[in-house]
Amino acid sequence: MSNHSMIASIRARLILGAAALAFTAGASYAVPPPLVISGLSPFAGCFIGGEPGTNYLNAEVEPWVDVNPANANNVIAGWQQDRWSNGGARGLNSAFSMDGGVSWTRVQVPGINKCSGGTGEFNYDRATDPWIAISPDGTAYFFSLAFNNDRPDRGGGINAMLVSRSTTGGASWDAPKVLIRDTDGRAFNDKNAITADPFDSNYVYAVWDRLFDNTLPAQANRGDGVPNARARRKEAINRGGNVDNFRSYIGPAYFARTVNGGASWEPARELYNPGPNAQTIANQVVVLKDGSVVNFYTEILHNGQTSIGYLRSTDKGASFGPPTTAVKTSVTTNGTVTPDAKQPVRDGNILFDVAVDRGNGNIYLVWQDGQQQNIDRVAFSMSTNNGVTWSAPVIINKTPASTNKLKTQAFVPSIEVGAGNKVYVTYYDFRNDTVAGGEMTDYWAITCAVNCTTAASWGNELRLTPTSFNILDAPVARGHFLGDYQGLVRQGSSVRAVFGIAIGPNLNEIVTSLIP
Repeated sequence: MSNHSMIASIRARLILGAAALAFTAGASYAVPPPLVISGLSPFAGCFIGGEPGTNYLNAEVEPWVDVNPANANNVIAGWQQDRWSNGGARGLNSAFSMDGGVSWTRVQVPGINKCSGGTGEFNYDRATDPWIAISPDGTAYFFSLAFNNDRPDRGGGINAMLVSRSTTGGASWDAPKVLIRDTDGRAFNDKNAITADPFDSNYVYAVWDRLFDNTLPAQANRGDGVPNARARRKEAINRGGNVDNFRSYIGPAYFARTVNGGASWEPARELYNPGPNAQTIANQVVVLKDGSVVNFYTEILHNGQTSIGYLRSTDKGASFGPPTTAVKTSVTTNGTVTPDAKQPVRDGNILFDVAVDRGNGNIYLVWQDGQQQNIDRVAFSMSTNNGVTWSAPVIINKTPASTNKLKTQAFVPSIEVGAGNKVYVTYYDFRNDTVAGGEMTDYWAITCAVNCTTAASWGNELRLTPTSFNILDAPVARGHFLGDYQGLVRQGSSVRAVFGIAIGPNLNEIVTSLIP
């Protein structure tokens, strides 16, 4: 039996076993078992010589999802396929549904790197950071980062931000368009997000950070931006924030837009530069009720302090106002660690998620925060006046207290607004870690409808994983890795979660649940 066939057999047994357990325990759960939407790698036969690091065949991580505003039965998800230990994946995969998520068809996103058929300018070794947005007319956009691995002199390889477009509901994707391409080994584009204007299908907004490091030999593994940003932040804290005694880099926010439905894109431009030895990351655009285009970002200052800020545009991204701080955050230096073995979890704790209620105009933020006991939990803040003022951050996850405080961690939160102004938040935690030799993990959803600025207003917790999974099975990419983010989107009167679970040694699966 080939290695690929053996993995398929193991995966099938694990999935069937999990489903059987879920149904026998059915009365204990308020939602059906999650549906698997990923599958065996289409890149199993793609081998690129000379690549450092470990490649995890059939390890899918970091999903995103969106729903077609013109047809709520059309859902499109994307994820990294075959993750590398030191950044990126063999390629990016997608799946679409035309029946509201009952069934899914997997589709490669073509031409973005070598394993997906990219040639010439698109002959990249790896791809990562999938993000999907769908315009009001149903046109879908798949945003990705493609790159070559680090050079022998430890500079970064050529890297580019690419956008693929679909007019078939995700059944096929056009050849990618290049928003920016850097050949300078000191520059790396990272952590991209794309947003379709909900009021005008001509406009789509793309954002990312562009790190430029003047100390070329000092930084390796540039294709793994979140761990590198965390390392730079820790270095800044250890050195007391003195910009004169450590290496110099900048990490401005970059922006590009289309004004003709993706037929062409305006040249990428810098939106905000926080200065030397500082950076933005996790840039993400939302469009407010009044049509304002707002780019949120995490800012990491030269002294390691973190906050979530934003820039506002009132002319559909033609220009932006000055940077404004929304909330100051208390980010831990190490992130999540498993409760017993104390192994690191790659959790993207310097990131955040943002959602807008275009009914009442509220803006909502969630992120991992260490304001209590210096361990990661889910923090929340909101604005009811277009971001002018923000509520005091409050910890909202419902993970119960434990004598082992590491069991009270909660990580990788996502947020969305559903019907009737109800706000949904999802996250992982370790509360069911009772199996010897494992670090058992579950995925949860909570909601709030009124006065969400208090922890007591959050409840109706639903367990989305019918059986706990061992996060130590997740592949190691500077920590056991499920993704820096997970997908959450409104679908009609419900909200759809798309998230990763580990199902066997170095095997992750992408699954989906519909949350009422």
